[in-house]
Amino acid sequence: MGAGRHGGMHRRGVLVSAALALAGLLAACSSGGGSGTSASTRPRPTTTSTTTAPSTATKPATSGARWTTYDHDAGRSGVAPDGPASPAAVHQIWASPALDGDVYAQPLVVGDRVVVATENDTVYALDATNGSVVWSAHVGEPVPGSSLPCGDVDPVGITGTPVVDADAGRVYAVGMVRPAQHVLFELDLATGRVVGSTRVDAPGSNPAVQNQRAALTLNGGRVYVPFGGRYGDCGDYHGRVVSVDVSAGGLGATASYLLPTQRAGGFWAPPGATTAPDGSLYLASGNSTSSRDYDYGNSVVRLSADLGLVDSFAPSDWVALNSSDTDLGSTSPVVLPSGRVFQVGKSGVGYLLDASHLGGVGGEVQHATVCNGLAFGGVAVDGTSMYVPCTRGVTEVVVNGDSIHAGWSASVNTPGPTIVAGGAVWTVATGSGDLVALDRASGRVVASAHVGSVPSRFTSPAAGGGRVVVAARRTVVAFGD
Repeated sequence: MGAGRHGGMHRRGVLVSAALALAGLLAACSSGGGSGTSASTRPRPTTTSTTTAPSTATKPATSGARWTTYDHDAGRSGVAPDGPASPAAVHQIWASPALDGDVYAQPLVVGDRVVVATENDTVYALDATNGSVVWSAHVGEPVPGSSLPCGDVDPVGITGTPVVDADAGRVYAVGMVRPAQHVLFELDLATGRVVGSTRVDAPGSNPAVQNQRAALTLNGGRVYVPFGGRYGDCGDYHGRVVSVDVSAGGLGATASYLLPTQRAGGFWAPPGATTAPDGSLYLASGNSTSSRDYDYGNSVVRLSADLGLVDSFAPSDWVALNSSDTDLGSTSPVVLPSGRVFQVGKSGVGYLLDASHLGGVGGEVQHATVCNGLAFGGVAVDGTSMYVPCTRGVTEVVVNGDSIHAGWSASVNTPGPTIVAGGAVWTVATGSGDLVALDRASGRVVASAHVGSVPSRFTSPAAGGGRVVVAARRTVVAFGD
């Protein structure tokens, strides 16, 4: 399905309530990009945010660990330079208090803070050394799943992974809030105070059927917000990307891109957009409903920083992929240092593309079956090796020039997205609720620890400061050596 399957304590302090302005309308969108509209000219409905913080707020230490976005960096490498030194010796070092909702987003590690967001529309900052709550900000009321025409997340709040600007001391998160609308919130990293908000539903879109599952991207002074559909593929949804200018401080002008599908073709893979060195964005779409005319469903698309369509690729059998619900966009594109792009989807076929010219329909450089089963989630890449979460386990995929081939394969019970830290490949066995570390050279299991029930097959760890952290439904757990 184009939407994909998402499965879908406050510390003592001072309670501060503030009425926040939400923006109502975005700039007009088109398939080739969009024009900006000043936030000050938009209608401002209101909602209420509650923040709980320590009585004496201290500036967070943002030096050190910098896992500030999904999979560590804008290129979505999934590689942490400061993971546990001895993966085989890891053990649980702390567990957070129970949070107020399920966590579908990947945790972020910023200096001495771990930032997580829940489906109850709450953002938390945890102390990275012991898991205690530093602050929490409840930014709105989530939308009951029963009020939506389809989906498998209930309630729907913050699903996509937020992004942190550590230098500016800001956290950006998109929540679905009542009445059903998607809002980008800007929070102060030190205190959790909401300093700005703006609605990010593109003109003409229906928030009830558009789903904000993919991670946010911060690049070149703009926050990019991808949209797909809900589990069940209901309604007239499309792949969309909305960007918000944050370069001048605060939330500024917006722009949007509409994938010109007949219907569907959502951008729903959890890593969101992968950013190339020149600032352009690579995204992969899910199935569309077209059975004849190519409409950019089941494609890799390259967008410019201002959201113009630059290039695209689709497998030659895109029609068959559409009809069988075999999304190419079940993972995000991997940008390789060799000037190539790698994409694998539900079919298990990996495609190697020329980054400067994606090739159009059937124009890949090379393709090969790399998964024994479907590929879902996020693919970590370290040098010429990638680690693909397939249905039946994790597979190493090696790029050698313009050829790709599968290396080792490790049996893991429904692995989630992969990362690399401390010389090991890490994943969550979402079928059993175990955090697993694999030897990079052989795929041998070097460590395994039970974290508990997880809400989604896309549950993913993050790493930094010598720790690996993962959300087990409503609790965040940290492991170290």
